[in-house]
Amino acid sequence: MNKFFKHSLFTCCAIIALSACSTVSNPEESLAVATWNIEHLAENNGQGCKARNEADYEKLKEYASNLKADVVALQEVESAKAVARVFPEEEWQIIISDRPDSQTYTCRESGLTSTQQKIAFAVRNSLRIDRIEQLKAIAVPRPGLRQGIKLTVQHADEKFHIVNLHLKSGCFVDDYLDSDRESCAVLAQQVKVLDDYLESQQLNQENWIVLGDFNHRLANPNNRFRKDLSHSPGLFADTSLPNKQLQNLTDGKTGCHPKYPAPIDHIFISSALSNQYNHESLKFHYFDNMNIDDMLSDHCALSARFSF
Repeated sequence: MNKFFKHSLFTCCAIIALSACSTVSNPEESLAVATWNIEHLAENNGQGCKARNEADYEKLKEYASNLKADVVALQEVESAKAVARVFPEEEWQIIISDRPDSQTYTCRESGLTSTQQKIAFAVRNSLRIDRIEQLKAIAVPRPGLRQGIKLTVQHADEKFHIVNLHLKSGCFVDDYLDSDRESCAVLAQQVKVLDDYLESQQLNQENWIVLGDFNHRLANPNNRFRKDLSHSPGLFADTSLPNKQLQNLTDGKTGCHPKYPAPIDHIFISSALSNQYNHESLKFHYFDNMNIDDMLSDHCALSARFSF
């Protein structure tokens, strides 16, 4: 399945922000990662399905700073310029999906025209990015689907492979194969692409973090998608090792949304990274105002920390 992915070496033009390195917010021996669906983040005030004003962007910027993260996987952003309004270029490197712009639509509530829904990374300038890969095959099942991005970063003499995903919405059932919904049929194809890709990697030997908005309740131990990602016969050459690819850090956790407590944002880690995971660190970062109509986004950020 690797042949369907476009592998591109890191180049200067792939990074939007190349300012002087800032001081990282965490001790050198730890790495904090986060995922955040920032809900239709637009370049300009008053645009898109989550139209915001200047004060809203300032609140988002303050919230982002308080995450104390080194790497933030973002979903639903219009552009690198939109991301830079929340993650300033003097502190962050911004990497965005190269997916072609999709067709816009009329937002249900506001009647405004939608902006693009792409994924992106914000990475502190103090981290070295070795490689950027646009995971185009995640979008192959249907035109307009969101691509993935994989980063390889260096930190504390360790190499990390970090995959950012925003999968098909609308298939909120425990067994995506036992449904006639079109969204579930599309998701099933995405799961197959993702599973094949991960099976081809050295998850028992390398540090992998797979995170993002999966649009699926993967903290449920009976969820088929979860089982497909976590178990795969033949992955390990050493049969004495447990037959488990990935650990879902949101197991047993409750999401922040008042109306939808089962999380759909998740962080998976490889078995090679499990000993470095700080089990007390996983956190949904609540907004100051958690009234549904006043939330800064319809998703809270989720973060985890790894120590070395």
